[in-house]
Amino acid sequence: MTAFGLIESIFSRPPWRGEPGNQRRITRDQLVYLRDLIDADPQAGAVKRGAPGSLVWTPAGSHKFVLSEDLAGDKHTLTRLSNITAGGTGMLF
Repeated sequence: MTAFGLIESIFSRPPWRGEPGNQRRITRDQLVYLRDLIDADPQAGAVKRGAPGSLVWTPAGSHKFVLSEDLAGDKHTLTRLSNITAGGTGMLF
């Protein structure tokens, strides 16, 4: 499995009640497995540390991801961010 495959399977389920559509709760096992998959990915160099317990993965493409570890409990999250700025190849309009 690839990191993108795991992320797609996580986002294929509906969000928890009251949570944004671009965010999913994940288990500790999913968090660890996803980190391992990202480390094994050729684009793993696109990983940056965020706030304490969080990791920002910025692979090529329009989606960026934030993995947040709940250091005090079991509410780990995966957030998908979209890049809506024009690409370097020019603007569509």
